[in-house]
Amino acid sequence: MPTLTRSLAALFLCTFLHAESYLDAVKEQVRRPEFAKEFAGSYGILSDVEPEVSDAEQLLLTRLQTLFTESKFKDAENLLVAFIKETEKPTDPEKAPAEISPAMIFVLGNLYFQAERYDEAMRAFEAAIKRFPRFRRAFTNLGYVHLAQNKLDDALKSFQKSVNLGESSSRVMGMLGYCYLTKQNPLAAENAYRQAYLTDPDARDWKMGLAQSLLAQDKNEEAASLFGVLIQENQQDKQLWMRQTGAYLAMDRKDEAILNLETLRLMGLTDEANLTLLGNLYMDQAQPKLALSAYSDALTMAKSVNVPQSLKAARILNDYGFPDEAAELINKIRGATKDIAPADRIAMELTDVKIARAQNNLDRVGTILKQLLADAPANGEVLLETAKHYDQLARDQADEQERAKLNNEAKTHYLLAVENEITAYAANLGYGQMLVRDGRTIDALPYLEKSLSLKKSDSLEQYVSRVRRAADREKIRKEREEAERAEQAEANKK
Repeated sequence: MPTLTRSLAALFLCTFLHAESYLDAVKEQVRRPEFAKEFAGSYGILSDVEPEVSDAEQLLLTRLQTLFTESKFKDAENLLVAFIKETEKPTDPEKAPAEISPAMIFVLGNLYFQAERYDEAMRAFEAAIKRFPRFRRAFTNLGYVHLAQNKLDDALKSFQKSVNLGESSSRVMGMLGYCYLTKQNPLAAENAYRQAYLTDPDARDWKMGLAQSLLAQDKNEEAASLFGVLIQENQQDKQLWMRQTGAYLAMDRKDEAILNLETLRLMGLTDEANLTLLGNLYMDQAQPKLALSAYSDALTMAKSVNVPQSLKAARILNDYGFPDEAAELINKIRGATKDIAPADRIAMELTDVKIARAQNNLDRVGTILKQLLADAPANGEVLLETAKHYDQLARDQADEQERAKLNNEAKTHYLLAVENEITAYAANLGYGQMLVRDGRTIDALPYLEKSLSLKKSDSLEQYVSRVRRAADREKIRKEREEAERAEQAEANKK
């Protein structure tokens, strides 16, 4: 019985975090009335990473605070720009030019950032850093600007510099984790997210980022547990359930994955893809009735039927030894599909051929193939299935003359299918096996060796080795018989 691939779990290992929510939080921060007040009172306390401000600049920050309180950000910007110009190039000829504090340039950069004028914000932060190379908050906010412009490499460097200067806030560590995760460095991302989570354990973003970092390192047990915590906090979040399902699948804990999917199904949160996955998992557990139910619900839910995916489900049912359920699903697909594309129709009929063969309904197989040959005479899969059909009929035929005719039809279609790249492997193998059954191992060997060259497998290699030995014995026997006939002919002449 076939086994479903464990790569199903890989479907869930995709990045799902978004920087936008973090950036929105930062923009909101610069809108707060306390924003200017923080600058007015902080310098001198962190003198190693923050530039000092003059008395006049402290007074301006107080005036800016009032404008922030009233959400007059443009007025604040105009006032700050005018102050900078007047300080550096005073209009009063008796007043000497003075150097503006990098802190004021930083505030201007924040105003640009809040207004989403990212290029101007970047230049302001870079100017502040140039004047004060250890300006920690300038590096932090420069990282936000780079992130807003999707410049991940630059953002990462800025956040790293900020952390090196002593930054340890959950937001910055979370953003650092986001950059590492997006840059496919999950170990570094995990460490950054853990620090963010440690200082702000209630923040959903840090838990999600940490769980994603764990998944990317195949630390599935811990990831599944963390997703469980997140699910408890928001049980209607389908993506959390699906990511925990992915972790369960990676650990081959299919029962728990099924339970998650059934829970989503009961809550009405599943879609066609989720239900198809559920059906596949039920097939892996040898539960065809439950699988058929999931597949049928997927068809009902689909706005437009994904014919290839639905046919794959029918083939899984058939391959697992449940052709009746597969036939029922095929009928549901037909009923749910209108204006089917020619390629999908051929694929559906070919699936029906395999189901009818599994049901030992050879008359139906022949009827379907006859129509397919009329509609798609050059289709490799149609030719291959036709060859298999005649091959099977020949094996069941007692009359030697009729059997020869059927074998000839099988040979004709096998040799046509051999020329098609898609069916070359199966056609070479099928024709070679047919020749072996007829005792023609020497003739069969080239086709079997060709199939082996197209798709390696231990079982096929062993089979070809046995045929090769049989062909060698047949060749020796024929050579001996030929020599004996030659000797007899020579003796007759005497």
